[in-house]
Amino acid sequence: MDARLRAVKNQWKPLQWAGALAVIAVGIVGAAVLRFGGTFRSIEPRFAGDCRAIALAGSSEDIVIDRRRGIAYLSLLDRDGARHGEKVLGTVMLLDLNRAEPAPRAAISYDPEGFRPHGLSLLTADSQPARLFVVSHRPDGSHTVEIAEEGTTGEFFPKETIRDAAFVHPNAIAATGARQFYLTNDTLDEGHFALAKQALLRSGRSTLVYFDGDKARVEVADLNFPSGLALSPDGSRLYVAETLARQLRIFRRDAASGALMIEETIDLGVAPGNLDVDDDGRVWIAAYPKLLSLAAHLRNPGKLSPTQVLRFDPLDKQLTEIYTDTGKAISAGSAAAPWHGKFLIGAMLDQKVLLCKPNH
Repeated sequence: MDARLRAVKNQWKPLQWAGALAVIAVGIVGAAVLRFGGTFRSIEPRFAGDCRAIALAGSSEDIVIDRRRGIAYLSLLDRDGARHGEKVLGTVMLLDLNRAEPAPRAAISYDPEGFRPHGLSLLTADSQPARLFVVSHRPDGSHTVEIAEEGTTGEFFPKETIRDAAFVHPNAIAATGARQFYLTNDTLDEGHFALAKQALLRSGRSTLVYFDGDKARVEVADLNFPSGLALSPDGSRLYVAETLARQLRIFRRDAASGALMIEETIDLGVAPGNLDVDDDGRVWIAAYPKLLSLAAHLRNPGKLSPTQVLRFDPLDKQLTEIYTDTGKAISAGSAAAPWHGKFLIGAMLDQKVLLCKPNH
């Protein structure tokens, strides 16, 4: 009898070890997810300056500034309503940053059909009217790039709608010519489990495409949820924010063909959102210090998610923290755009922007 019991126990030992190892593996993976998601990161408000909120009728997920005139353009939409199936449409609003008390007003004379704006890019040239490029996710599920042109009074008029099969689920956009632009697709088609796995492995298959004026082609195919694009002032570099890789990729750009060549990758330590480049060529990065709290905020806007603004100087490779908030001032800040010693912060769902001015 004892021999039979010992035999049964010996048979069970490998299964016990396997079970124990499985529990340990799940614990390790769980801890890695929590660590990657920023659960253990302590967030303290840090900003030496003053910020004031400007109320909006929707959230401004992206912001672009006409630096010649000090006019900020806001991608405005009730995004929480849109995500819950409400038949809401959006618009582009502007803020005149030259005014002591800037107030939002319409930037476009009339909105394109089914307009639900997302990423923005502004193309300015001394001899040509400015052009505003806007990614739009229409209620019917299609995706377009809407191009509006500035009139003589400063108001923009819809000029053209561009569609292409390569616009799978566009997010960020960077215009390079009258009908030319780079665009990121931010979806991964393998579900939430694969998304978590790719986040941990820092690998993915989201794409960056270039539209050459006639058709789009994929330039980069291994991006891990790219959410921000910006060009250097001279157009020689393209900056790409990879949210789930927590990094900034820098590409050298051939202006004639639009072809890209990787130059370097900058580890940010936090998940970046939209990008902007100031007059000195420094890259401003809106960032999400806690990805898991961001996910909770997107499910329930009442749950706050921290906001961070970083600045990367490509000359000395320095990464500087500009602003950090727990989410009380603005939750899940997704865009930061500077102008003349001030900067704006927009958010995914919060129906306001912050206008901030450092003390120095």
